[in-house]
Amino acid sequence: MRIIDTLIVFRILKILTTKWTKQKAYVFGFIDAKGKRIKTKMVDGKEVKNKPETKMEKNSLTFLHRLVFNLKRLINMVPLGKTQFASYAVALALLKEHCELTDEQAEELYEKFYRHLKDTDNLDPEHITESIDLPELSKGAYRLRYYQHNQNEEEYSWEPKTLVHIRGEYTRVFGVPVYEGYVNETDYKIFVSAEDVY
Repeated sequence: MRIIDTLIVFRILKILTTKWTKQKAYVFGFIDAKGKRIKTKMVDGKEVKNKPETKMEKNSLTFLHRLVFNLKRLINMVPLGKTQFASYAVALALLKEHCELTDEQAEELYEKFYRHLKDTDNLDPEHITESIDLPELSKGAYRLRYYQHNQNEEEYSWEPKTLVHIRGEYTRVFGVPVYEGYVNETDYKIFVSAEDVY
């Protein structure tokens, strides 16, 4: 593995393990102390969009940051169950896609992430077993079970029951199948687990 590829994996893990209040996005006022995006701010008595403008601000809230922040918020949810564990699998698949990681690089990320869950007592082996036991999805139309954000949080979000067309299995993370599909009436790619649709 090239040094640059290993650095990407460690960058993801660094963002993941840094406290919310130590994140640059928090310092610049783009997220709160729980990692939630602050979308508006007051300027001269008017409410305006809270968007990064300078290079430093943009570097604090990249697409990669938003993906890892979403994953980090999932980890902080309790109790951890098969829904959350399947969501980890989907989030890690998104990171693989966004960072254009090879299978070998992705496996390194999954292994380090798994270790991180164990080290922070956020892992119960039963949840892995339950997630692996999720039903297989075949190609076809399904509906979202839960509200789902677009990963860049700026354009789309989808309500439960939104129609999703599954194209097939994209990858497996911790043995959990992650499926690639698209949202009805758009070409927007979406990743889901069997837990996310019905």
